[in-house]
Amino acid sequence: MSDATLSPLDPGASRRFAVATAATVAAWLAAVVALGAAGTFRAAPAAAPAAMLLAIVAPPAIFLFLMRLPTFRAQILAIDPVWLAAVQGLRIVGAGFLIAYAFGHLSGVFAHPAGWGDVLVGPLAPFVAARLARDPSFLRSSWLWRFHALGMLDFAGAVGSGLLARAGLAHLADGTPATAALGQFPLLLIPAFAVPLWICLHVAAFAQIREARARGRRL
Repeated sequence: MSDATLSPLDPGASRRFAVATAATVAAWLAAVVALGAAGTFRAAPAAAPAAMLLAIVAPPAIFLFLMRLPTFRAQILAIDPVWLAAVQGLRIVGAGFLIAYAFGHLSGVFAHPAGWGDVLVGPLAPFVAARLARDPSFLRSSWLWRFHALGMLDFAGAVGSGLLARAGLAHLADGTPATAALGQFPLLLIPAFAVPLWICLHVAAFAQIREARARGRRL
């Protein structure tokens, strides 16, 4: 059995899982848009961004719980690992933080760690995906683990720098809070939806790497 197909499943079950997943993600995105339009993610200057933090943390926590269910885990392990790496290329949208900073809408305390981290991870993704496509055994490589670890570290740095910017009660030139733009469209879609989604995909990739290494030891 190749590393690229860790858990072969019934095609019908896989299609149903794919449809259910797409519907869930679409509903999730719709909920984020509706909550964002209602101003849910706008926090008072001196208040913690509780709604945004919940939006970032809750989906990965739910995903980790679901990964404990054998059927769900089997479906996740069956996802093409090439896709899990390639989709991280969309992280280049994080360059929007740098653009917002250039126009004076975000603090550099947040924009530089968050933006440059995504600018690093995003362009690496196609090369990692290409290597996986050429060599399925790369799934067991420490380099693949490091790539996904780098992606997670980028998110940790972004969240940490965002909290640091708010804790310092920094303000922009016009007097608005340094991270206020993150609670408004279109930027709110990145931390409230894209970040937790990508975290879930990193978790899925780590599970595949762990399973591939375990199978390699059993051979």
